[in-house]
Amino acid sequence: MKNDKMFSSLTISINKAKADEVIDECFKLGVSNLFVETGRSSVIEPSTGIKKLVSPVRLAYDPIEIINVMVEYGYEDDLMAHIYHTFDFGTPGRGSIHLVDAQFIAAYDHFKINDGLQIPKPQPASFFTELKCVTCIVQRGEGDMIANLALNSGACVPTTTYGTGSGVRDKLGLLRITIPANKDLVSLVISHHDLESLLELFITQGRLDEPGQGIVYCYPVTKGIVNTKISRGGAFQAASMEQVVSALDTLTGGLDWRRSKLEIRNHRARSYIEAPTELYLVCKEGYGTELMEIAMDNGAPGATIGRTRCLSNSDDAHQNSIREICRMIVSPDSVDSIATALDQAGAFKDEMMSLLYAKQLEKAFTYLGKTKVD
Repeated sequence: MKNDKMFSSLTISINKAKADEVIDECFKLGVSNLFVETGRSSVIEPSTGIKKLVSPVRLAYDPIEIINVMVEYGYEDDLMAHIYHTFDFGTPGRGSIHLVDAQFIAAYDHFKINDGLQIPKPQPASFFTELKCVTCIVQRGEGDMIANLALNSGACVPTTTYGTGSGVRDKLGLLRITIPANKDLVSLVISHHDLESLLELFITQGRLDEPGQGIVYCYPVTKGIVNTKISRGGAFQAASMEQVVSALDTLTGGLDWRRSKLEIRNHRARSYIEAPTELYLVCKEGYGTELMEIAMDNGAPGATIGRTRCLSNSDDAHQNSIREICRMIVSPDSVDSIATALDQAGAFKDEMMSLLYAKQLEKAFTYLGKTKVD
């Protein structure tokens, strides 16, 4: 039952205090439904008091909402530019906004991808196109280490959400008791120049080449804005370093000018999983575990289940509700069998109200076991 319909997935990460304004603006423009995950962004700030003697800086956190709008092709550019200008995403620290191509597979009858939007002609906006989105799923508490690596490298401001893992952990026998089910999901949009070195840092420092420690994967971003405000504290110049970097990005029309020290680091030879698919299953709360077991019986090696809110531009309580979002990294060959099995289980009926879509990844890395040598 594989569906080849493509659409644009617009992701907006913004401080929780401003999120309702963004959501209301989307609804005013004709968006009929969207999804919102709660998370946090990480920045570096100066330590205070006696802690300053141990470490001059520390990680600090801001609550954020991650808003995802699924948009028919033809509306995504104007919607993105309108949100960018209305909420001043050109200012460092405001948040991030980016577009990714995605494939619609199946959904319950009342769901539709947003179209027919009424968007005032926005001003032109300068977005970057040579970007990658990296997601690293690690044990709960390890996300801070991954976020710190991204910040110290100067790549961008990472966002962290939360989930529960299953699959590989369940197959490790007695070892599973040492591997927590709760997971941190750290995501960041970066320049393509930094990709290989950051992947290597995450794998090495996160011990992702060991059993049950996690997975990292990446996919191309159509266009977007990188949040460059990686630190905060007192400013003693007319402009902060983040403002200077943002201005140079705009003037040069891209990120090539700031090829970082990351790019010249040596990389180990790694055996990546090439061109896997990330499946997203969004369903009514309480059905995620049941549906993930069906998916794993039909080719999914594992899944991470989190929570999201479905909001619609209507008063229908069924449309506006807490949902579970289940992420799976699978072989492209297994997508059809997983979708068919979920359909046969009633996932796309009104009881479970499921939505299934996919993103094509470039590559992924996780522990795959020792290679036998004859």
